[in-house]
Amino acid sequence: MALLLAGMDSVKDIIYIYGDKHNHCYITSGINFREFIQGLPFPIQNILLLKHDVQWADYNLNSSFNYVEKEYISQLINEDVEKNLDFCWVDFEELLDLDELEPREISELLYLAHKKEPLSKPFLPRLNNSFAYINMNGGQYKKVYYKRMNDFLFMLCNSITNKLNTSHKKGINFFSRPKNFTPIHINLMLKLLPLMEDGIIIDLTERLENRKTIEIPIYRVNYYAEIDEVIANVEDHREKSNQFAVLIYSKKDNEWSLTEV
Repeated sequence: MALLLAGMDSVKDIIYIYGDKHNHCYITSGINFREFIQGLPFPIQNILLLKHDVQWADYNLNSSFNYVEKEYISQLINEDVEKNLDFCWVDFEELLDLDELEPREISELLYLAHKKEPLSKPFLPRLNNSFAYINMNGGQYKKVYYKRMNDFLFMLCNSITNKLNTSHKKGINFFSRPKNFTPIHINLMLKLLPLMEDGIIIDLTERLENRKTIEIPIYRVNYYAEIDEVIANVEDHREKSNQFAVLIYSKKDNEWSLTEV
């Protein structure tokens, strides 16, 4: 008989996603900064901090922004950076490009941090950034603009499996050797992409596990629900929403599948 696993910290293992595919913008709750960075398919080069409380970050005189070079990003994710409820950043490739930023480009970055939306586009050719990351509504959720849709899908797939890996490592005894789950293939998540424009909930706290499989329920949120209200009461909305799919992990085959219910 399947056992219902309650999960660790309830809300952080309930992932809510609302997407704007046209603008490559996705709102998520349940995935923090560390999980976001660790879930990406490639390492971030450098981070330009637009709003933050990081005391040790370097300072660029031309733009008056602080920044973190790639070799210190691991230090950054170990800090409680999201204690600043307006935490906001973009990535960039070359340090020298910061010295070349023009007043118009600096103004666009300031606008992004202040208004939490781009003045024109969230991607500056000079910085060649792939992301614009914005804490929203007092840190309750994140709004991220992705230059490439696959980066979002990879991040989401990896965040789910990383959460499961963390959960299982906490549940095993000292002498057992933990086994990591095979990452979810992005083609499975691609099938859910159109439904994200209404909003979906992936609930790891309600997963079912037996000797053969792990099943993670996915719910479709009511189209008319307001984002802020859903995120503030995500567990209530899960109860009101209809389950429409299940992510299934086969322990025998070490493979994921997606099944509609």
